[in-house]
Amino acid sequence: AGIGGLAIGFGAQSLVKDVITDFSILFEDQFSVGDYVSIGECEGIVEEMGLRVTKIRGFSGELHIIPNNKIEIVTNRARGSMRALVEVRVSYEEKLDRVIKVLEAVCEETRDTDQSILEGPTVLGISNYGEFDLIITIIARTEPMEQWRVERLLRKNIKEAFDREKIEIPYPKRVVIDEKQRGGN
Repeated sequence: AGIGGLAIGFGAQSLVKDVITDFSILFEDQFSVGDYVSIGECEGIVEEMGLRVTKIRGFSGELHIIPNNKIEIVTNRARGSMRALVEVRVSYEEKLDRVIKVLEAVCEETRDTDQSILEGPTVLGISNYGEFDLIITIIARTEPMEQWRVERLLRKNIKEAFDREKIEIPYPKRVVIDEKQRGGN
């Protein structure tokens, strides 16, 4: 009876810890059903919050079942405005002022047509030099969970504008010199 009581005591201790953790999560409003979160190595949308476990659906469909007493660090990606970041690569041969004007026009048009953009998009300018390209950074603030869609929309709109304006998106090029055609031996 003593061993059985001890086993039940340890089991009840774990249950009590789960319940206390659950009330802490709810009381502090750390996350709720529908939020996109990272808990430990698990990432996804919260599907269910129970007294003992929290269920998170990952991007590829896997269901993570996490005991509430194992939840320590939570990153909630569904609260507050989110940042959309787009890096645009252009050829060194392009006129930089012209490229920036085209990008600013795309940003303005995208802002005017998309209600989920809260701030920006803003062309920050050259953020880096690549091996064969200049890298220009654009940022925007969006509603939660809309940042990835806004990034994709900006990339699409930029590609279309670059095509219209004949601005080259660089790619690695290889020049082969045939010595026989140059007159060499």
